[in-house]
Amino acid sequence: MSFDNPRALLALIVLIPAVFLAFLHYRKGRAVLGFLSDTGGGLASKLRFRYLVSTVAFHLFLACVIIALAQPRGGSRLVSETRRGVDVVFAIDLSRSMDVRDIVSGGPSRLGRAASLIIELVNNPWFTRSPGIRFGAAIGKGRGVSALPLTEDTEAILAFLSSLSGAAITGGGTNLESLVDAASASFQDAFPSRRRIILLSDGEALTGSLADALDRARAAEITLIAVGLGSVEGGAVPLGEDGRPVISVLRSDTLRDAAERTGGIYIDGNRSSAAGSLADYLASQAVPGSGGAGTALRGFRRETEPLGYIFVIAALIFMGISKIMEKGRRKHG
Repeated sequence: MSFDNPRALLALIVLIPAVFLAFLHYRKGRAVLGFLSDTGGGLASKLRFRYLVSTVAFHLFLACVIIALAQPRGGSRLVSETRRGVDVVFAIDLSRSMDVRDIVSGGPSRLGRAASLIIELVNNPWFTRSPGIRFGAAIGKGRGVSALPLTEDTEAILAFLSSLSGAAITGGGTNLESLVDAASASFQDAFPSRRRIILLSDGEALTGSLADALDRARAAEITLIAVGLGSVEGGAVPLGEDGRPVISVLRSDTLRDAAERTGGIYIDGNRSSAAGSLADYLASQAVPGSGGAGTALRGFRRETEPLGYIFVIAALIFMGISKIMEKGRRKHG
């Protein structure tokens, strides 16, 4: 169970003094109950029972009201939703090898090229004219994390890219399996969109099994588009593990095989036409009648179900019990 307003649960602390006061009140009434027990007839037992039930019910009433104010949620339900659907998550490799500048002499690093390629793609006129296209981002080194939820707000994407650097996530090494898994987790469950991951990397991985992540993505009907960055000659990675320069090269075969494993394509990110090729491919997935962004899709999204009404009903029941017991106690008193 989760709560939309968990701070309201702090009010449960009032039950502590309330229980203490009820105990003091019970102690004060014990003398009267003792007298009644001496007179016989079982009246004292009836009054004691009614008092206990009334008190417990009243405190449960307070607890249910406070929990209802915290807006509890639990379980899940499918909600009908209609929208245009091509969702794209950029999986950006932030390992140290992405700092190598071997694309163009004196040019940007591999990571810098990845950022500029994404900016060019997001600003493509086709996307600005096509409502319903959503972009998100995941980043990774030794582990992958979801960095930007799916959104149609291009300004949010550009703001994210402006602060992107290898220091955005701690850790070392390269785990493309974890990165692809983080990107896959960014898609909403049961949402009727065409799901695309654009992996921007040099293809080098030190840990993890990229093939396993790709099999999971394919099972979830997610297609991977691999964008290779770097040169086959390679370049020296800044600050090697043992203090010596480490040569990093583009593993285009690894990335091409990864894309083909999910039915996607490989694009050479070093080429000036890379962003245009990406835009053309995504546009081909969204032509009218294909179920892409040009066609409205009806499906479902999963959301947690509000449970506040259950506690409201329970509070009313407990209040009713408390009043009935209290009324009977006064009648016999």
